[in-house]
Order: sequence, then C-alpha cells, then structure tokens
Amino acid sequence: MESSYVLEVASIDTKQTENDLSFIGGQPCIPESMEIPVCQLCGAEQTFFFQIAFPQDHFWHGFSMAVFACTACAHEEYFIPEMLQEVLPGINIPKGFLETYQKNFKINIFETKEGIIRKDYKEKVEFQRWNLKPTSDSNLAHNKLGGQPNWLLDDEAPGTYMDSIPMFFLMQFMEGMKFKIVEEAPPQIILNLRGNPEPSKHRYYKLFLANYLYFFGTKDRSNPLVYVLTQI
Repeated sequence: MESSYVLEVASIDTKQTENDLSFIGGQPCIPESMEIPVCQLCGAEQTFFFQIAFPQDHFWHGFSMAVFACTACAHEEYFIPEMLQEVLPGINIPKGFLETYQKNFKINIFETKEGIIRKDYKEKVEFQRWNLKPTSDSNLAHNKLGGQPNWLLDDEAPGTYMDSIPMFFLMQFMEGMKFKIVEEAPPQIILNLRGNPEPSKHRYYKLFLANYLYFFGTKDRSNPLVYVLTQI
C-alpha cells in the first residue's frame, strides 16, 4: 500500500515559481521537449489542469504527472475517459489502450528534474499551490494521493496491464472539483439541454464533468502509464 497524502490547497494567494512541483493551474512545469497536447477531436490546444510530483516514499518517486484536457469542444461520447467494457474489478487493460483512450485529454508522466515552466503555454486555470499533507488514514474520503480509493459505487480497480504489469492506486478527486479560471481564459464549451455545444456561463472549468475521479498507474518505472476512471 502506498503512503497517503491529503491534497491541500495553500490557504494564501501565491505566485508560481520554479520551485513549485505540485499545483493546480498556472503554467505546466514539464520537459522542454514535451509538446503541449492538442485535442484529437477539435485540434485545439488542451488546457493544463494540474500536476503532482510523487513523494520520496512513492513507487513513482522522481516522476511527476501532468494532466491536460480539452475545454474548447464538447462531445457527448467524450465527456469522460473511455471505459473498459469487461467486468470489473481486477480487469486486465489490453496493450495500447492507455495510449489510445487519450483523445481529448492527456496524462504525461516525466522525470521531475526535467521539468521547466513552459512560458509558451498561456495560463487558463488559476494557479494554486498544493501541499501534500501525510495522513495515517488510508481510507480518508478526500482529494488525496495514495492510500485506498473511496469508491462511490462498486470497486472498479484494474488488476493488470498487458496481462503482466500490476496496476496500483495513484490518487482521487472527490465529486464537484472546480478549477477557477483566470480573467482572460475563454469559457469551457459544454452541451446545452438540446445537446448543442455552447460556452459555459461559469468562470471555472470541470475535469471529466467533476465526477469522482480515480487514477491508477502501472507498476513499471520504465514505462509509467495512467488509467483514469469516473463514478457518479
């Protein structure tokens, strides 16, 4: 079992610095060679939502995870990540799925030491620093890294990737997570009651409809990949 950390947003307004490794919004701190991802559905640059540097006692220590998603289009079939169709839990994720299911979002894993603030990305989500606060309660129902998932419905934890690589629980977001946006950011495109895309009236973005989010990783440091699923 991985150690558990509460994802606690800093209580005071702060500005992003080169030393920030775990945070919401601002500009991503990713390798210079890593392209800002583009949505495969509409071609727009994806929005940077957050990133986390995995702590010393984590299996992926030395690595960071940066999460992007498109806010410029809305498609009924792509509001949440593609789901596996077989019976869960303990499912085997087939070869290639963890790359191909990322059509209008992108989860990048990279060596933390290679990250630099990407000035070529225009900030959309307001920067907020994350403090990783250790907790002894692995079942704590909170936005957290490690510990045990707090399933809203049935256990849907995957078992393996490619029949042989174990999967393990990375982190979760509770329902209703809202990402406040900066003044210049365009509104998120949503579907109205008629099923037509239109700009949201809210000054925040939602990641995968702000459902409960569960992130799982491959227990393979040579090729770290992520499976994310939602419950509502």
